[in-house]
Parts: sequence; structure tokens; C-alpha cells
Amino acid sequence: MNVAQLQRLQGAFPTDDVQRLPQPRQPESSGGSTFVDTLKEAVNTVDGAQKAAEGQIESFIAGEQENLHEVMISMNQAKLHFQLMTETRNKMLETYQELMRMPV
Repeated sequence: MNVAQLQRLQGAFPTDDVQRLPQPRQPESSGGSTFVDTLKEAVNTVDGAQKAAEGQIESFIAGEQENLHEVMISMNQAKLHFQLMTETRNKMLETYQELMRMPV
């Protein structure tokens, strides 16, 4: 679309209609979960899983924990949490880079 076509389209719509368009909602300050809160919660979950796995390993080495299966399960859970967070980060970066490549 070139500039002349855009100007013709702009002239086709009265300016009074612009005020009647729906406005974007303002972010809810109370009760709503923001993206930052969700991201912090996810990172804290991954951190908690890794700390739990470290605790299981330390207790196994100290002889307090005798069930090796539980130790391995907690290690694998921590690994999967971290892999999921890494893949999510990679997808977010890809999306951001794709948005930056889009012409304005």
C-alpha cells in the first residue's frame, strides 16, 4: 500500500468514528497476575526444584537418604524444569527477534 492509498482510506472514514472505537483495557492493579509475576514464579519453581534435588543428593551422600530412586527422580525433575525454562526463554527470544525484524 502506498501513501496515496492510505490517504484515500483515511479520508473515507469520518473522524467521529475514531472516538467510538474500543479503547485498550488498562492493566488491572489488584488481583491480576502480571507477566513479571508469572515469570518470577516460574523461576522460583525451577530454583526450588534444583534446591530440593541438591538436598536429596546431600542427604544421600551423608547416608540419611537410602532410596536412590527418589534422589534420581528429584534430579530428573530439576533437569526437566530447567530444560522447560530454557526452551521457553529461547521461544521468547525468537519471538522478540522476529518482531524486531518486522517492518514498521
